[in-house]
Amino acid sequence: MEEKKKDSRESEIEKTDFEDQFPVLYREIQEGEEGIADSEMRTTSGSRKERKFQGYIPGVVDFICRCETEEEAMEIIDYMLKKGDLTEEYANMLKNQLKEKGLEFFGEHRAPGYYERA
Repeated sequence: MEEKKKDSRESEIEKTDFEDQFPVLYREIQEGEEGIADSEMRTTSGSRKERKFQGYIPGVVDFICRCETEEEAMEIIDYMLKKGDLTEEYANMLKNQLKEKGLEFFGEHRAPGYYERA
């Protein structure tokens, strides 16, 4: 059976897409561990260093805090409900809080790069 070869142009397009979609991860892969600033790391027992948010899985409130508008936050809630990450009851509670108290209720706005700087 003959394997299909990818031409180098196709690989470059994928590499560019990856860089656009995941700029921080792309930088880390390109630079290796030496390219990660000490401020982006924390030391655990011994001398091993880890990223501060390594392994952290953001929840719905984390995503809401990234939103610029209440409409964006509603879209996030609807998406996570549709995906099955929220119950109908919890989604309705979040929507009511958003309508009554606004985005500020969920915490400070988290701009792009928030988790890389923290």
